[in-house]
Amino acid sequence: MLLAASTQTSIGLVLLVVAFLVGIAYAFINIRQSRPEVGSEIELAANRKPYLSDEELEGRKLDRTLSLGLLGLFILGIGLPLYWLAEPGRQEGAAERISDEFVKRGSEMFDVTANGGYNCAFCHGTNGVGGVTPYTITDAEGRFVKQVDWKGPALNTVFLRYTRDEVRYILEYGRPFSPMPAWGAKGGGPLTEQKLQELMDYITTFQLTPEQAQAEVTGQLDKMMKTREPTCAAAVVEEAKVGLSDEELASFDENDATLQARIDSTCPPLYASEGEALFNMGYDDGFAGGAYSCGRCHTKGWSYGEKEADGGGAFGPPLTNVLNQFPGSSLGPQQQVDFVCNGSEQGVRYGQNGQGTGRMPGYCVTPPYKINAENGEVGIEPKDAGTPDQGAMMTQEQVRAIVEYERSLARD
Repeated sequence: MLLAASTQTSIGLVLLVVAFLVGIAYAFINIRQSRPEVGSEIELAANRKPYLSDEELEGRKLDRTLSLGLLGLFILGIGLPLYWLAEPGRQEGAAERISDEFVKRGSEMFDVTANGGYNCAFCHGTNGVGGVTPYTITDAEGRFVKQVDWKGPALNTVFLRYTRDEVRYILEYGRPFSPMPAWGAKGGGPLTEQKLQELMDYITTFQLTPEQAQAEVTGQLDKMMKTREPTCAAAVVEEAKVGLSDEELASFDENDATLQARIDSTCPPLYASEGEALFNMGYDDGFAGGAYSCGRCHTKGWSYGEKEADGGGAFGPPLTNVLNQFPGSSLGPQQQVDFVCNGSEQGVRYGQNGQGTGRMPGYCVTPPYKINAENGEVGIEPKDAGTPDQGAMMTQEQVRAIVEYERSLARD
C-alpha cells in the first residue's frame, strides 16, 4: 500500500513537472520570437511583418503543433487514469502511515525508558505482560494505612475482553482506589483523545490471540492443580531433613521426585477445584498480574497479596448473593455462565435485578471492533465479534467451572 502511494505521488509529480516545463518553454519561445528587430519599425510596421508561408504553416509548423498536442493528450489520457487507479492505494497507504505513526507515538508513551513518557510499562510490564508497582493505601480520610506491592494486570489480553470504548473509558477515568490514575483529559489527566487512541493503537500490537490466551490459562491451571498446600509441603520437607548429616543437607534436593511424590500423597491440593484455581489465577505467583482472575476485582486485598474471603467484594460487587442474582433453578447457572462469558453492557439488564455498567468484561467472547470515524480511528482492521463456543481469554468450560465455584460462595 505504501508502495502504491509512493508510485501515485511520483506520477503526479512527473505530470506537474512536465506541465511546468512545457509552460516555461512555450513562454520562452514566444517571447524570443516576438522581440522586434532593430529598425523594423522604420522599414515595416509591426502588424505587417512577414510570417510563414501557407506551405510552411500547413506543413512543418502544423505537424509540430499537432504532434505536441498529441503528446499532451497522450500524457493526460494515460497519466490521469493511472493517477485515478492508484488513488485507493494512496488513501490506504496514507491511513497505514498514520496508523504506524500512532503506534510509534503510543509506544513512546507506554515504554518506561523511551522518553520518560507516561510509564505504563512500569505497572503493566514490557509488552503488557503484567507487573508489580508500589502503592500507598489510605483510609476514607486520605490518611496513610500501609505501603503494598500491587499487581499490575497484563494488557496483552485487554482487547479480548473489553471493547475499545470500554478501554478508552478506563484510560480516561482510571480505576479508583488503585494505582491506575485517570489519564484522559475528561478524567483530569494529561492525555487528549488522540493521545489515548495512539496508546490503544500501540496496545493492539502485542495482543494475544484467543488461542494463545486459552493455552496460557490451560498451562497455568495445570500447574496450579498440582500445587500442594504450602504449609504442609514445607513440613514434609523439614521432616525429610531430620537426621541428615551436614554433608547430606548440603546436597539436599527439594525437587527430588521421591520427595515430591511424598508431598503429593501427604498434602492436600492448594486449590480444591479448577473453578477455585481459575478464580484466583495469578494470586500466588503473579501470573499475568491477575488479568485472568475474577478474584482480582471481587476479593478485597487480592491485588496486593492480602486477600480476604473469596468473593467478598472489592472493586466489583460481592458474590455472596449470586444465587439471588441468578436464582438456583436450572436456568440460573446458565444465565450466570452467559453473563460471565459476554460481560455487561451499560444500561442492559441481566440476571434477576441487575443493570449493566459495562465494567464487567466478557471472558469467552471477543468484542467486535469497527472503525469509528468520529474518533478518528483509522488503519486498524475491523474484526467481527467472537462467539462463546470459540472462547476468548478462557473457554466456555473454564467459565462454567468458575461459575460453579462462585455459586458455592453464596451465603444464606
